[in-house]
Amino acid sequence: MLKRVTLPVLSVLVLTTGSVLQAQPVPEGVAPTSPPAVTTVLPGDISGVLLMDTRANAWNGLNQFIDLPPGFSGPGFLPYIPAEVNFARDIQPWLGDWAAIAVMPGGEGTGSASLQEKAVMVAPIEDPNRIPNFVAQLSAIQGQPRERQFQGVTLLEWPGPNMARAQQKSPGSLKSWPIALNPLFAFKQSKWLKGLPVLAQTRPILPDATPRAPEQPAPRPPEVQGTAGLAIAIVPGYVVAAQSSAPLERWILTKDTSNSLARDPQFQRTLAHPESGRSLVMGYGNFTQLAQLSSASPLLNQLVPLPASGDINAAGGELGTLYSAIDLMVWMEPQGIRAQSRGFYKTPLPEPLGVPTPNPMAARLPASTYFTCGGSLNWWQAIGPILGQTFLTLPGLDQIPEFTQSTLGLDVTEDILPWMDGEITTFVFPTNRGFFPTVDETMKLGMGSMIETSDRQSAERLLTQLDERIANQLSGAITITRHQINENSVTSWEVINPNGRTESVFAHGWISENTLMMTTGLGPFQELYPQPAQSLANAFNFQAALEPLPQANLGSCYLNMGSFLAWVNTFVPQEINASPEGQIVLNSLGKIRSISGTGISLNTHVQWDLFMLLSPRS
Repeated sequence: MLKRVTLPVLSVLVLTTGSVLQAQPVPEGVAPTSPPAVTTVLPGDISGVLLMDTRANAWNGLNQFIDLPPGFSGPGFLPYIPAEVNFARDIQPWLGDWAAIAVMPGGEGTGSASLQEKAVMVAPIEDPNRIPNFVAQLSAIQGQPRERQFQGVTLLEWPGPNMARAQQKSPGSLKSWPIALNPLFAFKQSKWLKGLPVLAQTRPILPDATPRAPEQPAPRPPEVQGTAGLAIAIVPGYVVAAQSSAPLERWILTKDTSNSLARDPQFQRTLAHPESGRSLVMGYGNFTQLAQLSSASPLLNQLVPLPASGDINAAGGELGTLYSAIDLMVWMEPQGIRAQSRGFYKTPLPEPLGVPTPNPMAARLPASTYFTCGGSLNWWQAIGPILGQTFLTLPGLDQIPEFTQSTLGLDVTEDILPWMDGEITTFVFPTNRGFFPTVDETMKLGMGSMIETSDRQSAERLLTQLDERIANQLSGAITITRHQINENSVTSWEVINPNGRTESVFAHGWISENTLMMTTGLGPFQELYPQPAQSLANAFNFQAALEPLPQANLGSCYLNMGSFLAWVNTFVPQEINASPEGQIVLNSLGKIRSISGTGISLNTHVQWDLFMLLSPRS
């Protein structure tokens, strides 16, 4: 239970992590707010921290969107504390204003310590008279604790059954998780590709020598098996909890130092954020420390691929000298929930990575679009180094070069990326035509991309090569045809279905002098070109989703949650729809109208903004 709560919370911090390699002063003229008291007992060289506002009234804004459970008192929980402890009755009465989930810095000989050995929760005590009752509640749930002393502090320990084993051996490899960590493998195994030979009544559309994985559940990694342990320490003013005593001991050794997090200039810049006064969550991290943590925690490294500590300077060229700090804010807006993360450069850039682009492709997409994400390759130039990756080594994309080389004979870095130098937009929208409905009539969706280029000649040369290779390798399965749409030539890959009808499963053509569009079939292409019946740019939900966000110069993404859930709901079994639990989940998701985000490059930092547009309670 404890890991289930804590790992996702820390993952939010790590996913937005940059590096804290050299202190920078707070900008002149901006006075930071008073630091939460808990930051005065955290070390300045902390690996990472997530601060959570624990004042009940701070969370009251959720009431306008969500039907909160009876007796709910925000935030409703404390990490590591068993859920069986009643938060409103046994925790809230003694709790102070801000709690911290911190990843302690590694001391001497602790460079390989894992997440469990470094993560700690620190909660301020407002009413110490209620603490004995809190400890009694823990003991009633966990059993009698083992007590011992460390530096004059009493530690209470409830070891989990698997704690000792987890500390004695490192977690195993997750390479055996093909579907979770290898999307291309899952795609090659899917029934869509397997179904095309049936449609064409001939040999497979793509060669696939990979044997099908046996139908058995993937093993859970050792890091999340069994019941976690619990250890707490109570010192004047604070309750501290962790999965084991190791991070508690590190915190006890550093809590009285004068070099606290509250005094750190980088963290003071975080506090100077314009929205810190109304944020429910604030985050701050040290990239170097978290990279070392990632190399010691294979599960964390697979989910959040930070480079190993030895690769920090090599990854992305000069990673160790690019970034200095990160911050994260989450707060309530009248229409929903906002989040923002900023990664600061150590040395300001001569100029931003891009210029503002107010969703140039939105007018070409239908108002019913489920999802779209667009930007230039500078988007990856900004994101990649933060994760210690390049564009083609990011998770899910790392097998594209091998895949395209082995199946299509194309080199990504030489044949594809060089001419993709403009806006790149991908999208998913509802349609009953094209590849997916052809293979499975319930999959009424189309996918595609629009790519701007200044080198149309190179793009056309690649497309010609691609068409010829498909025609030669899959002769009899796919036929390459040309169609005229609005006086423009559009290439279509077509198969014959079992009913003898021709079906287009892929199409590409130029929709302007410098813009190429590719879709999953000629039908979807015709629905978008020359223009959709109603454009996304004029859709109210799209406008409301992006209106609160700053204008992007790297890229933006948009998910129409209402439309997407309506489509997904067609696959939900009736028994789930009818169950009380299913209704709770579906009703909660139904409150989300859209999720949108933008990326911005400035001279001093890269910034990511996220907005979740919510429906008000009826």
